[in-house]
Amino acid sequence: MRRYETIFILRPDLGENQIKQSLKRVEDIVTNGGGELIETDEWGVRELAYRIRRERRGYYVRLDYVAPGPVMNEVERNLKLMDESLRHLSVMVEEDADPAKLRGEVEARQRRLAEARAAASAAEAPPAAQEGGQETPAAQSPAEAAPAAEAETAVESPAAPTEGEDGADRSES
Repeated sequence: MRRYETIFILRPDLGENQIKQSLKRVEDIVTNGGGELIETDEWGVRELAYRIRRERRGYYVRLDYVAPGPVMNEVERNLKLMDESLRHLSVMVEEDADPAKLRGEVEARQRRLAEARAAASAAEAPPAAQEGGQETPAAQSPAEAAPAAEAETAVESPAAPTEGEDGADRSES
């Protein structure tokens, strides 16, 4: 079977129930036709590049599925007939696809994303104060750290010119 990806845009003024019903209708077409859904990705309401049927925004949905060719044609036919649908586009991603392998890849990617989010939220947590109430330089705010850093890196110039009262340069040569 072939792997397809269909992206469609629904009217933004639909309620949550209508969006779910439209999405369920398209998913049922895939499963009833002998296909298997890999992933359903709802992107939500976004700004359109140009007006479509007087709409400036749309609710984006991406379906990733494995199915025979006629099933994809039926999905497109139904999207064309649905009043809720503003635009759609289907693309064949892979000629011969294994649904079990694809589902494993999607789950692995979702695990990696969850781990990355957990690591990012842990990195944003404030560091614990050291014993004795003293802060580490990393725990200081940038405004507090800047004067300290300048003081540490300041180096006296070896032969800075000095001027007398009359403005003449009296540095050693």
